[in-house]
Amino acid sequence: MALGVDEATRIVRFCLAGDGWGTASTEDDTRVLKLVVNGDTQAQVFRFEAASFELALKLAVDAGVLRAASVEKQIAFLGRVASPEAGERSDAEASLPAGGPVQFPELTAMVSALVHETQRERGISSLYAASGGRRFGEQLVSQWRATERRRRALAIFQEGCTDRLPSAVAGQLGRAQDLLSKIVASRGRIEKLQVPPTELIDSYSHLNRELLRIIDGLLVTVIDPVQRPTALAWMALLYAKEKTGVERAQLVSAFERDRYFEGQYHSVVGIIAARESYLHLFAAAAPPPAGDLMHENLESPTVSTVQKMEQIALRHRRGGFGVDPTDWFSAITDQMDLYGDVESAVRTSLTPA
Repeated sequence: MALGVDEATRIVRFCLAGDGWGTASTEDDTRVLKLVVNGDTQAQVFRFEAASFELALKLAVDAGVLRAASVEKQIAFLGRVASPEAGERSDAEASLPAGGPVQFPELTAMVSALVHETQRERGISSLYAASGGRRFGEQLVSQWRATERRRRALAIFQEGCTDRLPSAVAGQLGRAQDLLSKIVASRGRIEKLQVPPTELIDSYSHLNRELLRIIDGLLVTVIDPVQRPTALAWMALLYAKEKTGVERAQLVSAFERDRYFEGQYHSVVGIIAARESYLHLFAAAAPPPAGDLMHENLESPTVSTVQKMEQIALRHRRGGFGVDPTDWFSAITDQMDLYGDVESAVRTSLTPA
């Protein structure tokens, strides 16, 4: 079945996420994609026209605006789920009031993208601190820039639609920005090795909990009740990914020191248990296509590698792991990216009520 306006719009928003925004439309017999991509200094506007949305997406890929792998994965996912007829918008989307719940997909994409970067910054900072600055110094500075791009995009969005957001969500956004400002202010101390890994892990984790609460609060007000199980599965996966990020940061510091900090072992055990609980909830609530995609991802060799390292960490309570922290960081980051693929696909399948 040919892609319609709804499907093409979801694909470009999925591919751009917090890096920009896009829409699909039909002008006479021409299919049009309008994309706005955030740059370091200013946004760039692109327009692609073709006889079909598939061809228009290909033009965007050829121009380097969209990634081929992201487009292909999203088309494959949408092909597994029921969607409105090609070229038509669903009744729920057609009735959206301007400036109202239509902000849901853009805001959740930006928050999700920011959380991804703060999760990565937490892990890199943890290894940098645990190694006494010997590892990941360049990656740390590069990651600060990546996080700042996401932070700036969210701040600009917030300024433009504060009066159209639910008051509770606006308050949560403000609190999250305050927490992020404190972390930004602490980067100098982190670089000078004045913040121990356990303390910085707690700071980033507190921030990410607040960011995820924004999505929690927004879901209640804008999602069609019929889609609540899918929304529940999506939130469960977001929290599972966050727990995995905390585990990444905890164990990368433990593997670097070849021993745990005091109380760290019990924290790791609890984190792994919480992640598994969230994944179980996802499996129970997710629609079949999302469950199938997750099952495929969990069969990846990457997941097996992560599990082997986890078992070493759990068996050697007193240390002596013999695990290269950079190998751990790389493997579990790949696993988190697999979670992210499923999370993004499920998010873009949700339709505001």
